[in-house]
Amino acid sequence: MYTNNKFKKTPQYLNFEKLSSKFLVNTLFHDYNIERSVLSVMISIEDKQSLGIEYLNADAFFYEENRQVFNFIRHKRDQNTKSIVSYSFTDLSNFLATDEQIQKMFPLVNQGLLNDLSTLMVNENNFLNYVQKLIELSKLRLLEVFYNDTANSMKHKSEIKFQNCLTDFETFVINNKIDTIDNSSFISLSEATNNFREVFEKIREKGDSYNDDSIFTGFHAIDKFTNGFKQGQLIILAARPGVGKTALALNIVSNVLKNKKRNCAFISLEMPVNELVVRYYSANSRTPMSKIIDPRTLTAEEHSVLNDSFHNDTALERLYFDDSPSSKITDIVWKIKHLSKELLGKLDFVVVDYLQLLSGGSLATGNRQNEVSLISRALKTLALDLKIPIMALSQLSRTVEQREDKRPQLHDLRESGSIEQDADIVIFLNRSNKFLQEKTNNEDKNSPIKTDVTIAKNRNGQPGISNIYFEGKIVLFQEIQEDNY
Repeated sequence: MYTNNKFKKTPQYLNFEKLSSKFLVNTLFHDYNIERSVLSVMISIEDKQSLGIEYLNADAFFYEENRQVFNFIRHKRDQNTKSIVSYSFTDLSNFLATDEQIQKMFPLVNQGLLNDLSTLMVNENNFLNYVQKLIELSKLRLLEVFYNDTANSMKHKSEIKFQNCLTDFETFVINNKIDTIDNSSFISLSEATNNFREVFEKIREKGDSYNDDSIFTGFHAIDKFTNGFKQGQLIILAARPGVGKTALALNIVSNVLKNKKRNCAFISLEMPVNELVVRYYSANSRTPMSKIIDPRTLTAEEHSVLNDSFHNDTALERLYFDDSPSSKITDIVWKIKHLSKELLGKLDFVVVDYLQLLSGGSLATGNRQNEVSLISRALKTLALDLKIPIMALSQLSRTVEQREDKRPQLHDLRESGSIEQDADIVIFLNRSNKFLQEKTNNEDKNSPIKTDVTIAKNRNGQPGISNIYFEGKIVLFQEIQEDNY
């Protein structure tokens, strides 16, 4: 377990939109005939026009007259806000003949060009292949400009660091990934059923010994409802300040690392790595956190136990912390993807602490609720992309403390936006004020504190409530039999 300095640098994102305006005139990455074939099909077949508008933008066309035809079609479709309409060759010809504004906006588009496009002999079955080729050529042009800009900047800078250049290039690749356009993501019910039955029978046969990709928290109070966190899930762990969100998240990570040889990442926007390490070892060695902070107070036995934990922890090379100050969601996504790549796709579980400290960066719109919606959507998309569960910690709004019933509800998620919509599982932690008062008056303040764990949303199962107990001095949540407590 360590903080890897390779992930400390915040990438300096380049403005790739500006790069697209610098395409080289003498580039080899273009195909006039494919551009015309795509446009020909778009003005001849209604559904293909919609697909072309969906998948392409003007930068996909290198030749200016072809670019203007595409923009002409898109402009007319954008003008029709009441319905989605496709415009035929005849429609476009009529617009061009009667609308002087259109003629000024797209001066290279004329009747002769439209006639040529409408009479081309093109196999419409190749349309998506042609579209894919145009996307690839446009990305190659962008890469060409990126390379030239980087080379030119290196000529004029006295201090160039290879790592910075590499980071910029990796960022470029991530932001310009090409997704294949086809229908291969669709599978029949028959195939889906066969896949499901294979897993179904293995679980029936092997039971608890079945080795799937589920991430179990090690807390029966949670796992009995969720049956483990699954690939692609976004899990929200929410509570008011001081209840133990970070502690429980660290305990879960520790359990995940112990139960199976997983790789985990913990991204903290609130707490420096040193504090997280203290909490981690306090819980794992059952050594009071205060004594780890001031090791002079340790007994010889405690020092020995702690040393064993330092040297024999099997998670030393499998837990990665990041406490760098950047809070932009684009940076967080980049770092997680970069770590996954470094681990050859073997990153299994990620915790982000916490949601309200993240910013949308360039995605921000001025409306915080919309910004948080974009952030939660980005985390959900990342979980799906990497095929891992991601847990994001979240605060609850103060309104929960102003109600007579203090139990959190989904609408109590602070700056919720679409958090509850994007989340597959929402877990609340809370403590009864009455219970805390009884503890203060009647019992040892150092004894475990009963904490409610509420599964408020469970996309693949039932919601429910259970209890765990928090021992604050060693920052550890535990499950204790009620009749023993």
